[in-house]
Amino acid sequence: MQLKKKTLHGFTLVELMVVISIIALLVGILLPAISRARDNAKIGQSKSNIRNVKTACDLYELDHKGKPFTGTPENLASGPDGSWTGMSAQAAINQWAGRYYSGNQGGPGGKSTITPGIQPCETDGGGHWFTFDVDHIVPYCYGEGLTQSTRDLARTGTWRFSNSRQIAEYMEDKCYHKAYWAPKDRIIQRQLQRCWDGDGTMCSTTYVDGGGVLDIPLLLQPSSYAFSPPNMVNPHCYRNPRADEEPIDAFTDPMAIAGGFRPATTGQSKYSSLKTALMETHWLQNLTTGECGPRWADSEYDYHDAGNTWSYQGCYPNYFNASWRSAPVAVFVDGHVDMIECQLAEKHDYVVADGNDSTGALGGYKGLWHRGVGGDLENGFFVECRTDWGNWSGHTHTAGGITQGRDVIAE
Repeated sequence: MQLKKKTLHGFTLVELMVVISIIALLVGILLPAISRARDNAKIGQSKSNIRNVKTACDLYELDHKGKPFTGTPENLASGPDGSWTGMSAQAAINQWAGRYYSGNQGGPGGKSTITPGIQPCETDGGGHWFTFDVDHIVPYCYGEGLTQSTRDLARTGTWRFSNSRQIAEYMEDKCYHKAYWAPKDRIIQRQLQRCWDGDGTMCSTTYVDGGGVLDIPLLLQPSSYAFSPPNMVNPHCYRNPRADEEPIDAFTDPMAIAGGFRPATTGQSKYSSLKTALMETHWLQNLTTGECGPRWADSEYDYHDAGNTWSYQGCYPNYFNASWRSAPVAVFVDGHVDMIECQLAEKHDYVVADGNDSTGALGGYKGLWHRGVGGDLENGFFVECRTDWGNWSGHTHTAGGITQGRDVIAE
């Protein structure tokens, strides 16, 4: 009996094309969902990070009788007898160093060896880096007035350094704890990877040794999460303008009043659920222009320009308010964490200004953020480098400070 031979058929070209089309369709459907899930996971990690840093800051306050970390001696604007008021901040710091600091430990009549300002964690040799430069000690360096950087580094200050040693003591004593950096802050993280891989505690900068990992003129690398500068000085400095005055007349340089560097406590915040405490400094959410900020050459301060120092191998990211699409993660004074949509915050700013009947002239605008801040005025915080029509400088310039200020309003 002869067996009939079976003929095996493979896929036809049409069938193969149908299968490939179905696979491509499924991939097209799934990839955006996977991308969104990955993005949400990174946002969730950032929220967890900033909450942990806020908890460390709260512990610092508890251990220091309710005084938040600022890095600045409370008597810097007055001195022991009131004679420092009206000096430049750098001159007052020099006076402070001569009166209260000595490099020699101990001994009868020895001066304090506790130094103010941001301090990195211990180096391999066991020492601590510190300076008496104003931009490492005062919360915010203004573009004009008494509290200016002597190195032309306006808008710098201790407000950028929630990772200084004073707070790091509550974060496993690590200034380079990974919780200090948002997962999406990749420009900084690529530079820090060398330290993390080597389990180091300090990435040197050019300021420290002239050949550091990062080309920035500060003692250590800024955290992704920055303090709100108005929270770190006397609330009077950022007071809300009265109906009969311009914002420029309602701002006071901290060195101009005796208690200028004496901050309010968190318990004195009237709108604790609406006032930010820490926030992502860079534009990380809904980024549309690439990692490197394209507009730094337009800044009135050139230290962010890729051709100068203060860069990460020629690249520097945009700040949180570079676009109306930006939505930085923030932790508020009351401890809750949320994202602030810049376009919504800008709308809230307009609503308040409209209620104050001040939307006509930009220089007299009385909204949620202060248009009188020294040197920045109505331009606000680096808005000259923004990528679109967004115009919001909350967090850094909050009118009313921590006691009366809000960065958003309740809907």
